Amino acid sequence: MQAYKLLFEAPFDFDPALWQEYDETFTIVDQDSPVDIWVCDPVQNYVINGFVLDQYPGLKILATPSTGTNHIDFDACEKRGIKVISLLDDRDNLRQIMASSEYAFKMILDGLRKPPAHELYCQRVGIIGNGRIGSNLFAWLEAFGAYPRVYDPPKHFNTDLKSMFAYCNVVVVCCTLNDETRGLVTPDLLRLMPRDGALVNVARGDIIDEKGLIAVMDERPDLRVVLDVLSGEETGTAFPDPLVLRGAIVTPHIAGNTFESRTKAAKIIYNLIIKELSDE
Repeated sequence: MQAYKLLFEAPFDFDPALWQEYDETFTIVDQDSPVDIWVCDPVQNYVINGFVLDQYPGLKILATPSTGTNHIDFDACEKRGIKVISLLDDRDNLRQIMASSEYAFKMILDGLRKPPAHELYCQRVGIIGNGRIGSNLFAWLEAFGAYPRVYDPPKHFNTDLKSMFAYCNVVVVCCTLNDETRGLVTPDLLRLMPRDGALVNVARGDIIDEKGLIAVMDERPDLRVVLDVLSGEETGTAFPDPLVLRGAIVTPHIAGNTFESRTKAAKIIYNLIIKELSDE
């Protein structure tokens, strides 16, 4: 197999032995060099569109060590014959990445502990999305004596959104961003939440109507909001101040940012790239 020119931009540290393992397959290059394969930064503040892709005319594979892909213009990649790879292409090994699930669980506790503080035991928790994070949360919440419910677009599990928001003390957003889920959480749904209700988002900012959320926070000072993601992150236009000024807890998209998860993500992406090259 030839030595492909690899641009590795993701801020992921991992076992140095990986470099030795793949040394014969890849030559690591910088941004100014010709590139065959690009492992991009999944939390960059720009979209990889046609203009960006044209800077790498020989690019064959664009890989993102993330489940979210809203920072990539798929149409532009398809027009240029560029294969896009993400962690979703290896769901079996993806389930071994626990950082985002653990952080989401912490965010639930952070929301409940805002004054006046509440305990998790016997709380009703709605989970939007029954993938890796949602299924982990469901099991852990049951173990802690809470009562989880699931709404899983597009399957619509054992509840509907209106009843979930009206019934649950906590609602956690952990589903994929797509055409169906964009703007899914509306102001009307948020107004249904019980007093001291907590909204948690560990997925993508655009799943929540952010302007509507701000309006509801003005109406409902009791509403607790804990966000690791914001609208506009992929274009560098995210603006947390209006939310923070209204009492929201906002962190800078760090749910998956642990050494173990970065290592696992890097290995998954490398193996997916090798499989793609082997299939050529």
